[in-house]
Amino acid sequence: MSAPVEVLLWDCDGVLQHGRFDWRARLDGQVGDGFADRVFEAELPALRGERPLREVLEELLHVVREERDHVPVTVADLLDIWEQFDLDPEAVAVLTAVRDLGVRCMLATNQQDHRVRHMREVRGYDDLVDGSYYSSEIGAMKPDPAFFEHILDDLDLPAERVGFVDDLPGNVEAARSVGIRGVRHDPASGARGLVDALTPLVPALADLHTT
Repeated sequence: MSAPVEVLLWDCDGVLQHGRFDWRARLDGQVGDGFADRVFEAELPALRGERPLREVLEELLHVVREERDHVPVTVADLLDIWEQFDLDPEAVAVLTAVRDLGVRCMLATNQQDHRVRHMREVRGYDDLVDGSYYSSEIGAMKPDPAFFEHILDDLDLPAERVGFVDDLPGNVEAARSVGIRGVRHDPASGARGLVDALTPLVPALADLHTT
């Protein structure tokens, strides 16, 4: 059996938290087909920390309003969408159990400036983990290996002592490409599946019974 990791990096969306509705359907339904793709594309510079999210959304809506007679959403409406998610209490309980076993737990997540503030100031993530790596603060986003290389440099640990859990296979593969012990969590498997995914990284979790 492999040695336990010293640090476990956690993805957020799809692992620790889940959206309240289908964002793509909501955005396209409000404005028109393809609008969601344009919003998510506009978000990319904000996810990499190159520009504030509000600024890129203002520019996008300006362009869309020149194309359409009526656009029934504001920048505030769009920003609010990123706040519409819930922490998964069972997943948070698993994270707490991992910390109780002496493994440092840190977020490793793609988030722009607006979402970072909300997660810190409203959702209290800083109290749940030992540290956070947000893409907009790093200047690189998953699945760019540079995201994980920055984390390894900051932790100053051998890559094999660091674990990572994410729901997206591409992100897991990017972590593995720099030597981090990445595992995938299927959101549909719930907390039991999360424990199973993490047990190779934290073997003591095998004794944790999750209903």
